Amino acid sequence: MGPATQLLEAPEESRQDHHHHRSQWVPRFGASERLLHWWIVTMFGAALLTGLAMGDEAESGPLLRLHVGAVVMIGVGALVALLVGNRRAIVRSAWELLVFDRNDVAWVTGLVRHPLHRRAEPRWGKFNTGQKVLAWSLIGSLAALIWTGVQSRSSGGDAAGPHSAAVVIAVVLLCAHIFMAVVNPSTRPALPGMVFGRVRRTWAERHHGAWLAEVDQVDVDHVDQSHAPVASPPTSSGASGASRYPVARRSR
Repeated sequence: MGPATQLLEAPEESRQDHHHHRSQWVPRFGASERLLHWWIVTMFGAALLTGLAMGDEAESGPLLRLHVGAVVMIGVGALVALLVGNRRAIVRSAWELLVFDRNDVAWVTGLVRHPLHRRAEPRWGKFNTGQKVLAWSLIGSLAALIWTGVQSRSSGGDAAGPHSAAVVIAVVLLCAHIFMAVVNPSTRPALPGMVFGRVRRTWAERHHGAWLAEVDQVDVDHVDQSHAPVASPPTSSGASGASRYPVARRSR
């Protein structure tokens, strides 16, 4: 086998070797995404706990300052993550989490038309419909907490009822998020993705097949590019040595 043939077949061989030695773990979230997630969860939980500790008799004091500060720090943390962290990864994950695609619409439509019919799960992307609905519900509950909290504060506590209702809804949604992440057998394998940044390939194939296919395709493209032949720079005739400065022959 000549050098040219080896050079042409190298990408295909490397692709096969890469497929054979493919890791059982798949990267899912980067450091910026994980840090932002845990920051939001921590500040969200702190706001709920301080609010529950104050009860309906919220007065000026350390708990109130902690309560308001936790809510403010959610926005501050998100801004810092976008400015200092991997902005592209954060925006891409947020887009995939909050935007409903054709898979989501088809799944919801089928569920509404045939609620008792058990259908096969589609090949989900990075997030499924349930995760997107829960994310929007948590965002809505946070907005309701802020709005009703401001109203309650400005009215001197007379509007505490709506704020308390918003707190209850937020607690229920947060508990649902924790249950899905820690307890539910089919979804708790996703937790290592938010802790260590990776998930098992077998779980990803079963629950997020379309996303895994995209990750593998990007990985294969990277391998192909890394083994692509590099053309040597063209050399002009007589680039060095005596040929660069020819000496005319003397006529005899």
